[in-house]
Amino acid sequence: MDKWMKFVKDIKYDLLIPPLGLECSKMTPKQAKENFNWFISKIPERMEYFRKRCSSDMNIDIEKLDFSTQSFLHVWTWFLKTAQVEKTPKNEVEKMKVKYAQFGDTWIEYERFSVATEYILRDIAMYLGQAFLHLGDFITWSYVTKPKNLIHVNSPILVGFVDNRYDPPFRPQFDPIGAVRGQALKLLSKEVKETDLLDIFTKWTEYIPRS
Repeated sequence: MDKWMKFVKDIKYDLLIPPLGLECSKMTPKQAKENFNWFISKIPERMEYFRKRCSSDMNIDIEKLDFSTQSFLHVWTWFLKTAQVEKTPKNEVEKMKVKYAQFGDTWIEYERFSVATEYILRDIAMYLGQAFLHLGDFITWSYVTKPKNLIHVNSPILVGFVDNRYDPPFRPQFDPIGAVRGQALKLLSKEVKETDLLDIFTKWTEYIPRS
């Protein structure tokens, strides 16, 4: 009954459910490939749905959601108005306290996003990723299956970035899903800003090769 009430009260949003139903960290290399191909195949339809939904809710022309820097302000403003936060069940809080005991309360999430909000964050991550692809052919979607302790192992990421501050140049991998959720978590601590999504994009454009 509680789960049903949460569903009824949650954001009315068209959820795209992953077919495997597994956390990326628990996938085999074969499953990671299957999940990646599924993710990439769904980007066009998700971007069409997301842009229509966002433009409708914000009452703005859909053409303003054109993957440009200005569009990130519209997207994040919409997210901040739409996102739902709920209390984390006590049993899950206790599990986190045990799991992250060495970090104290730092990693304990006493509040969490609703299910629909988490799916919205993934669509925003897709939008962010596609914005980088709109800048040229340097950046592409990819995934890695090792090392296993990598935080974004088996998850869709962006590659092609180069940090020339190092010799030889460092090639960082960008996890848009993790990055977007990280910015969204500021909502729980009331530190969120309307420029948070734009700030991510601006930071990582510095690592796009120029030639």
